[in-house]
Amino acid sequence: MSDTEAPGLGAFRHFNVMSMLAGHPPRTNFNVFRLDGRYNLRIAEVTGRFPWHRHTNGDEGWLILRGALQIDVEGHAPIVMRQFEGTMIPKGVRHSPIALETGTIVAVFNVDGFAHEFVEQSPDTGAFSEQDAG
Repeated sequence: MSDTEAPGLGAFRHFNVMSMLAGHPPRTNFNVFRLDGRYNLRIAEVTGRFPWHRHTNGDEGWLILRGALQIDVEGHAPIVMRQFEGTMIPKGVRHSPIALETGTIVAVFNVDGFAHEFVEQSPDTGAFSEQDAG
């Protein structure tokens, strides 16, 4: 990643997503940059299933950069996305992403201070019970 100063504008950031992911374990997402001090662009390599959860303070946008991802959504058909496809999960909707291919890379868009509230789904009944976000 490199920064270039522009007269009167501050630093422009130039980055390569794959270089930024190097050295980060899968399922570790991190901020690439913040817009207007409020919105974040995060990237991650996705493996396996992320636990059922919802976000209590903002929507979550997804864009698949490489591979394939399914997001299971409470009360809806699963959302299956491949490279260059995306979706938006509204605030408060319970969901659980799962990588469908090894090496799936995603961009995630959210508000600063994004809150996760984890929930446990019963495999027998499909019912949800609240868990502490810890």
